[in-house]
Amino acid sequence: MNTKSLKRLFTYLKGSSGFVVLSVILGLLFGCTTVAVPYFAGQAIDNLSNLNELLKMILIIIILIIISALLQFALIKMNNKIAFNIGYNLRNATYSKMHRIKMSYLDQTSAGKLQSLIISDVETVSDGMLLFLNQFASGLATILITLVVMFYINWKISLIVVIFTPVSIAVSTFIAKGAYKSFAGQAEIRSKQTAFVSESVNNFRECRIYDVTGNRIEGFDKINEDYRKTATKATFLSSISNPSSRFINALIYAAVVLTGCFAGIGGTVTVGALTSLLAYANQFMKPFNDLSAVYTELSDSFACLARIFEYLDSPEIAVEDFDSVLPDKSEKFDIEFKNVSFSYVEGRPVLKDISFKVGKGESFAIAGPTGCGKTTLINLLMRYYEPDSGDILINGTSIKEIPRTELRRYIGFVTQDTWLSDDTVMENIRFAGSHITDEEVFSASKRAGCDSFIRKLSKRYNEMMDNERDDISEGQKQLLTIARAMASDPSILILDEATSSVDVVTEDRIQKAVRKLLNGRTSIIIAHRLSQITSCDKIVVIESGKVSEIGSHDELVAKGGFYSRLYASYISE
Repeated sequence: MNTKSLKRLFTYLKGSSGFVVLSVILGLLFGCTTVAVPYFAGQAIDNLSNLNELLKMILIIIILIIISALLQFALIKMNNKIAFNIGYNLRNATYSKMHRIKMSYLDQTSAGKLQSLIISDVETVSDGMLLFLNQFASGLATILITLVVMFYINWKISLIVVIFTPVSIAVSTFIAKGAYKSFAGQAEIRSKQTAFVSESVNNFRECRIYDVTGNRIEGFDKINEDYRKTATKATFLSSISNPSSRFINALIYAAVVLTGCFAGIGGTVTVGALTSLLAYANQFMKPFNDLSAVYTELSDSFACLARIFEYLDSPEIAVEDFDSVLPDKSEKFDIEFKNVSFSYVEGRPVLKDISFKVGKGESFAIAGPTGCGKTTLINLLMRYYEPDSGDILINGTSIKEIPRTELRRYIGFVTQDTWLSDDTVMENIRFAGSHITDEEVFSASKRAGCDSFIRKLSKRYNEMMDNERDDISEGQKQLLTIARAMASDPSILILDEATSSVDVVTEDRIQKAVRKLLNGRTSIIIAHRLSQITSCDKIVVIESGKVSEIGSHDELVAKGGFYSRLYASYISE
């Protein structure tokens, strides 16, 4: 158990500080009542000949047992509250972190791993904390008070317990180190397993199309086998911790019994006192045995906790505390890339010294071969990433001086990958904010060309929607995402292969709708279908991460360069 991690974990006790104090008090009282019972039991044995004293001791023992049971009930209830509050706060922190983390981390981390971390790992930590809390305060009180009472009864016999207890702790600690490493590996494999299952479920059509279900099953079997081996080793190591400590504790108990018997024969210890000492010797080791018994869960919890804190410590987007704002959304905007260079991996540039300007109200297209950096330019404009060098300006202001939330409020972005939330059609189109009225949703749907198919749905705009519906085509889903962008009434519209899943007729209707929507506002279009960009005011051609040509469609065709060859290839198909 990493002390630093444990201290940090308790920072997530927000809203539970009072419960923690109460839990500690209840734990101490529970420990006191538990320790008191053997003492009065010994007194009862020594007073067997005195009926009044015997009845008095029995009554005290009964009262202590009842109080102990009530305290334990309250303690468990309190610890449940604390553990689940920690899980609640930790889960909120991990999910919130996902919205602040740098895009580079998300690009390199599978969705399944994040799902496993936010859901499974946090739940494991919460369960481990519940076990720990149920043992901690009461166990600590039991150990300390038991030790004091034992020394009060007979310090020589008590000394045997004190001397040999570190041996039990040392054995448990040695085994625990090996168990922790195995549990850390188990948590890592579990995240891979979740990622693999998530990938298979989300892409089951592709798996069947290419008839690779057998290979996927084999792949899962391999991960599952790795998990089985690692989990078996981790569980075995953690499981032998308890028997090992119990064996040593049994030896300590035997030594106490033997020493106590000799002391009893010598007359230095009464029968009742010896009975109490034997009970205390067993009771003193019980918290150690209990912690050993639950060490499987605790080791797994701390392995998961280490992964969670590693994730929470990953670099995140810097907090923006400046107040720069763009002008009114109805105004026109220009966009300028000035000597922009960028690389996802250091030393391997994707964009090299890119410079061009999109004039106010211009429709601007970006063309080039696959992998040349077209989408990367948009990622930089949206501030998903920051350029290695150079700058991007909007109306002469560097986007570094514009808060991301403010910048994106002016931009409508339609990607080639459709995504719909698990909500109604109405709320999907109104995704940009509740300020968008129903009438604006209807208007955007009509302009995007999806109103007709929406009204054919059984519940129309109240129909539940998600990406997994088979009765709605990819093209129809893409129309909904375009309507969503239109409903946000953007000042700048970016279409990144936004019509790749629609037919030619629908595509033409969308292009007309987009031109009407923009009404002279700035737009950037990325498309492999050159028919979508021939009418743009300007086209910039990117080759190998550099600008090779800029001009209108007619100018570039007349040049006879890369774009001209690309267009000739397109119309000859």
